[in-house]
Amino acid sequence: MANFCSISILNEFALVLFLEEKKNKLIVLDTQEIELEQLEQYLNNKKNFYISLEQKFEYSENIEVPTAIASSSNIGNYLLYKIKKFNPKIDILFNFKNIQKQNNKENTLFNVEAVDETEFLKALNFVEDYSQIRSTTTNKFALLALANRCIQVESFICVHTYAKTILIIAIENKELIFSRLTEVHSQTAETIQMDITENITQTISYISNQFREINFKTVVLSGSIALDDVIPQHITMFSSVNIAILYPNTFIKNLTNEEPQEYILSLGSALVQKENRFIPKVIKGIQQFNLLTNSILLLSLLLLIVMGYFSFNEFENYEALLQKNQMLKHKYITAYKHTKMLSSKELDKYAYTIDMTNKYLDKTPIDILITLKPLIFLDKPSVFQYKKEQGKISFTMEFEKKFTRLVDLYKFEKKFNKTIETISKNISLEKSISVDYKNLLYKANIKTKESTKHHKRERRQ
Repeated sequence: MANFCSISILNEFALVLFLEEKKNKLIVLDTQEIELEQLEQYLNNKKNFYISLEQKFEYSENIEVPTAIASSSNIGNYLLYKIKKFNPKIDILFNFKNIQKQNNKENTLFNVEAVDETEFLKALNFVEDYSQIRSTTTNKFALLALANRCIQVESFICVHTYAKTILIIAIENKELIFSRLTEVHSQTAETIQMDITENITQTISYISNQFREINFKTVVLSGSIALDDVIPQHITMFSSVNIAILYPNTFIKNLTNEEPQEYILSLGSALVQKENRFIPKVIKGIQQFNLLTNSILLLSLLLLIVMGYFSFNEFENYEALLQKNQMLKHKYITAYKHTKMLSSKELDKYAYTIDMTNKYLDKTPIDILITLKPLIFLDKPSVFQYKKEQGKISFTMEFEKKFTRLVDLYKFEKKFNKTIETISKNISLEKSISVDYKNLLYKANIKTKESTKHHKRERRQ
């Protein structure tokens, strides 16, 4: 897999990991904490972005849908209507999934997660080229993805803190069933610590009461709270739960000491499943356009290969026949030298074979095809035509080749010109070459002219 950037946006800063995936492990190539106003410049020459964002508006509800609608193509429109009913002024970007096949005979229950699409897209302004975005989501789903990768407990609560912000999620069977994002407004370090402790313990109590059928015995800490000595003790004392630390050291390389806690959400951004991503329409349109373009390019390449196969399969057959004829001529000459007398029938057959061979070679430009072989096998032309007029055979070849890297275009151009220069020593060529370095496109038109008499003379020699 190519190198990629995994980014989490926290307040006015971005935490960036430059990663490489090898054998199901993530290798950290670089880490950066960057102010948002400098992020675009840092990402200027980088590709493949996995991004998680903090959003003020996050909608998470379970909605009952009439079974008749749930099984139709109108399910998305119905859910959008339900969300917009209570949020009429917000451009909704949402995901949904069936969390219970059937509550009763009339309704089906769906979980809906939504964000403000306008604000979500605005938060991505630091990306100059939207086609480089592979995934975008919110921080809670980044935390969910990493927690599911590291924690092998059926039900648990995950707490992540950074600065004065607290992100709490509850997970059952790897599914998000609760989330809360809050910010404390205390000023001193002591009061901040007290408020964070109180907020977490109250939220744990709320989750336990809200989901009485689930026994949450474990609270997993990450971020700044995982490095705190006091708050975890208070959580254990007030909530009677086991404390664990989210530490992804089993599949992450090159993060040491306290670094993993700082980049928890950045790591999670790279692991978010498709159903938990939020892709704005404009970005999805670009992704679909690129997919379509690549598909068309691949189809065109396949068609070119097929056309080239049928066009030059005949050329290869010509070359094989010529070689076979040369072998036969050699056999005939050898037999003639070692035979004192040939019958009239054998002489006629030999003469007929020689005559047919000369007629075949006279109508087929084998000599020139063999001369042009290095150029043809360098890149099969999109157009290959020849004609015979007034004893002269003329050729026209057109080449068109698209590249993905400028360095490949330079190498091809150099090799192509060198090949033409070599061929020009034997055949006079007229060439017209056009190179579009911006769109990485190489075009060439090659014409060759050689008299038929000259071909015959070469064969006699």
